[in-house]
Amino acid sequence: MRTNNSTKYLTLLLIFSLILTLSSCSKKFLGFGYDPKAELALEEIDFEYLSTSTKFKYKDGESKQKARANIRIKKDSLIWFTLSNGVGIEGFRGKMTRDSLIVIDRVNKKVTSFSFETLSERFNFEFNFDLFQAVLVGDLPVDVSKADVLEKQANNYLVTQKAGDLRIQNKISSKNRRLENLFASTLENQNTLELKYGDFKLLDDKPFAYKAVMLLTYFKEGKKEEATIDIEHNRARIERKPLKFPFNIPSRYERQ
Repeated sequence: MRTNNSTKYLTLLLIFSLILTLSSCSKKFLGFGYDPKAELALEEIDFEYLSTSTKFKYKDGESKQKARANIRIKKDSLIWFTLSNGVGIEGFRGKMTRDSLIVIDRVNKKVTSFSFETLSERFNFEFNFDLFQAVLVGDLPVDVSKADVLEKQANNYLVTQKAGDLRIQNKISSKNRRLENLFASTLENQNTLELKYGDFKLLDDKPFAYKAVMLLTYFKEGKKEEATIDIEHNRARIERKPLKFPFNIPSRYERQ
């Protein structure tokens, strides 16, 4: 089909107007060869093995729990943890892989397995390994791509992403180049997930958030529910040697 000169001119004018509009809003669509990592220069934690000593506070409705955790991570493949009470007695031991979570309940002598599909259905929100790893480490759960939208603000950058059913807004500090706030919402319902990071200290010359809060808002049978997890790392260390992940399930334990 031929295009006359008037149509060509109008098309160029619309494209030029669009570029001016985006520029005036201080937003950048990360396409057409634009390199978002060069603009953001994120200070991501570089590790193969990471260990932490961490305190958790969990609240879901009327349920409240506190625990101390020892966590070991092999990047992008395995998260291992133990949970103990205030006097140091181990109550749970867990192992998370790319597709599932297995928890040993030493108190009730039970073993429970969860797939991420099961967890997602329970909270009506998409969970995966990368999200849990990102929560603990403080990195972006989804890599920045050219399909994202970047907005430069006074003291931070705002990166808006779409990943499957999720719409994610990441607020990144322009001072330390680390994620300070994440807000994710689903496209099909009103469920949301918010992460807030603070108390940044250097970990091998990279800023690391020693405190984090995760707030999940979801609807169950039409009723609004909230689950909150407070995370405080007492110690964090990048390990130079491979870690061990002991995980033996006693044969007498009931499997669920």
